[in-house]
Amino acid sequence: MWRISLPLVHRFGFKNSMQRKAGVRRILSIGSAVALLVGVAHSPIEAQANARSTPQETAAALPEFERQSYNPAVLHLQFTPLPEGRTTSSGGDAFLDLTLIPSSGNLEGVRVELVIAEFRDQLRDLYVQLSRQDSLDVENPKSPSRQLYALLFEALTPLLERENVSTLLIAADRGLQAVPFAALNDGQHYLGDRYAFSITPSLALTDLGMSGDPGQRRLVLGASEFKGLAALPLVPQELDRIGPDANKDLFLNQEFTPDRFFEKAGESAYNQLHIATHAEFKPGGPNDSQLYSGVGPISMDQLAKLRKERKGVPLDLVVFSACRTALGDANAELGFSGLALQAGARSAVGTLWYVDDVVTSAYFVQMYRYLDQGIPKAEAMQLTRQAFVRNLVRLDGDRVLGVNDQPLLLNLSPSQQRRVSSGVNHPFFWAGIELMGSPW
Repeated sequence: MWRISLPLVHRFGFKNSMQRKAGVRRILSIGSAVALLVGVAHSPIEAQANARSTPQETAAALPEFERQSYNPAVLHLQFTPLPEGRTTSSGGDAFLDLTLIPSSGNLEGVRVELVIAEFRDQLRDLYVQLSRQDSLDVENPKSPSRQLYALLFEALTPLLERENVSTLLIAADRGLQAVPFAALNDGQHYLGDRYAFSITPSLALTDLGMSGDPGQRRLVLGASEFKGLAALPLVPQELDRIGPDANKDLFLNQEFTPDRFFEKAGESAYNQLHIATHAEFKPGGPNDSQLYSGVGPISMDQLAKLRKERKGVPLDLVVFSACRTALGDANAELGFSGLALQAGARSAVGTLWYVDDVVTSAYFVQMYRYLDQGIPKAEAMQLTRQAFVRNLVRLDGDRVLGVNDQPLLLNLSPSQQRRVSSGVNHPFFWAGIELMGSPW
């Protein structure tokens, strides 16, 4: 069982009072920018009522973005191991300092003790359950999903509820970035159902300003046919169905070349970039990691060129619809998505594990439908997760239907139908798709 110290409500994370005040001012400016962006009119009563809905109420409800309850906060997770051989009085060998910075600017934190070996085992066991699509046993307080939630969020819950937080920008230290936060459960809700969130390795890498003009164009590129790699037959449908043709430029297979990728992605006319293909992240950094175009691989070290080519106009969103694009190694822990942030993108979406291509294509079609309604990115992903959790994404004959029974994918083959015939509400299908960088 996790050893959690008594909550210590105190101020930390800044070296002196001047830095703390500067941090408060910055977070206040974040809240102001978000309020201008989405027309926030906070409603604490409604926010609390929504957070405390019962599972039966949740199952019957359509996912809906409540602008009046929109209230973002920054959560910093700092990991500190004790010197080798030393432990706390209760046997812990590391601390987590959890700092919540709400839009009100009232910084507060808790310190949590942990045993590194136990944390590692719980995280490994959760990944095994997810990969096998086993039950996460969330009714059991000793299950990995419940234990990891207790470690990372239980002591924060009173602060989150008091501040009526709806959205979290989670700045996580190295090692914590691989946690599948959406799959953690408090016994009533998955974290990904209850909160919208994004992950960042560093607040310094995160553009916290407002998004650009939503009327700009979407660049979509993908490959479904490869030499020496399995085909991805749903990529053409995915690219075709993520938003109206009038608002995007599409390049598929032979039209998706490395030169065209960098030429088009470097144009400031595009504010969103969606790539659907195979990806391969190799240890050692971006030089050996590759995305596959329709004519061959693209080395990810070239992503750095985009910052210069876009001349100070960052991409608002980069989406990698491919396997394990949000997980790397010690040199690039957030994988392709982290590289996109380093290349100047405000936000990036990637995957933590080997995803099912049918469900992933359906996920992104549904997600873009929310984005195209002007819903912030983290909320669009939360609503998409909720649609999966509530069985609103389902197989109907040879079609996958989404919210309001709107078709997401058509003409599935018998083998594709079998992969989703038992339902897609298990966290394996939706918890591994993560937003990084700015949540709005």
